[in-house]
Amino acid sequence: MVCVFVLGGCGGRHPRNYPVPESRRLEADLGSAWESVSRILTDRGYRIRESDRAEGVVETDWLTVNADYSANVFLTQNEDRYSDCGKPGLGRSYRGKQARLVLNLSAAGAHHTELLVRAAFRTERQSIFASSPTALECRSRGRLEEELLIEAQVRALANPLQRILRGAE
Repeated sequence: MVCVFVLGGCGGRHPRNYPVPESRRLEADLGSAWESVSRILTDRGYRIRESDRAEGVVETDWLTVNADYSANVFLTQNEDRYSDCGKPGLGRSYRGKQARLVLNLSAAGAHHTELLVRAAFRTERQSIFASSPTALECRSRGRLEEELLIEAQVRALANPLQRILRGAE
């Protein structure tokens, strides 16, 4: 009976909820913002799965963002700051983390663009009771979205400056 209670206490934990930033108004026209977002995604290693400029949507494929992450009921190793997968229960383990992004851009005036970033995360869940692993959705901590929003603003502001500097040369 004691063993049953001890093993029952080795259950998993669901991931917490975190505040995720809403959209941000960039001080750049839609063309500059689109160019900035495309460069950011390429620089970070994301492959564009779908890009519809008329609709203002960019969607990426899944990208491994933390190959070293692992967790079991007793130990979590190489946790990252971007997502929370919770804690696996007894007989389960998690390995690696992947992210996928959806960005929505829309004109918000002559020299402003509204940018919304949504990040999805997943890990591979293995169970001693199943022969093949399954994908488990993780919760975003909001940090990747915030980083991308800030980087998009900085790059969008730098685009006109770069054009001016190239014209002066």
